[in-house]
Amino acid sequence: MSSKSPSSALAVLLVAAALAGAASAATLQCVQVAQLMAPCMPYLTGAPGMTPYGICCNSLGVLNQLAATRADRVAACSCVKAAAAGFPAVDFARAAGLPATCGLSISFTISPNMDCNQVTEEP
Repeated sequence: MSSKSPSSALAVLLVAAALAGAASAATLQCVQVAQLMAPCMPYLTGAPGMTPYGICCNSLGVLNQLAATRADRVAACSCVKAAAAGFPAVDFARAAGLPATCGLSISFTISPNMDCNQVTEEP
């Protein structure tokens, strides 16, 4: 029994969904956001007993560093929101707590109703 196939399928779907939401004003693109979020998908979709593991938190740290400007943070937020809309199985309680669980601070709360225009420059 391989848990790789569902995760790989989710990652591919995440990338495809995220491509539709690329923001042109920012240098950070949705495909990058999707690639960096993909290792966290098993946790975010509620896999029983799953905790965010090293590569998930490391990837989020990279994403946090890449989203250095407000435009990039808004783009990252928009990408996450667009991708999450395509995944009804995302556990938003887990998603909202993921940055803190990984020891990161971001300037918005991950939720289905997040307002990406409210993202600030500094997390």
